[in-house]
Amino acid sequence: MVTEKQDKIMGRQRKSAIGEVITGIIMISIPFYFSGGGHWMGMHPGFSIWQWILVAIGAGSLVKGVSRLAAKSKKIIDSKPNAKKRKLELENKVLRAAKKAGGKVTVARTALFIDAPIEETETILNSLASRGHSTVEVTSEGQILYMFPDFLELDK
Repeated sequence: MVTEKQDKIMGRQRKSAIGEVITGIIMISIPFYFSGGGHWMGMHPGFSIWQWILVAIGAGSLVKGVSRLAAKSKKIIDSKPNAKKRKLELENKVLRAAKKAGGKVTVARTALFIDAPIEETETILNSLASRGHSTVEVTSEGQILYMFPDFLELDK
């Protein structure tokens, strides 16, 4: 999963890459604007060396920015399978914790046992309950218990 801090960093890097693309486009456009436009690629005798330098620098900036944007998109796409893998790993850890606890677990104890954030653990437990792998009960003290029948039967 991508943390909030990583998301902010990726956002800044994305903005920086977009800035490079825009800078490249502007730098390429300036010489054509001052050459009067209308000529194919500015290739006419009046196109000076400084204009060609701006075009070259602008093209470099444009290519670098586009490649950075493509790399960021690939990282975002590649992070999705990692999130699915992490969810499966956490589900297995939660199931092992439930088995070890005799089929009855709470969010806090499970989070501590599997070394995961409480919010993430609660999401996994609720997901398992919604898919019929456990039931949710509230004790008279107000404690929420997740009951795993498969593991309760093993103890009998």
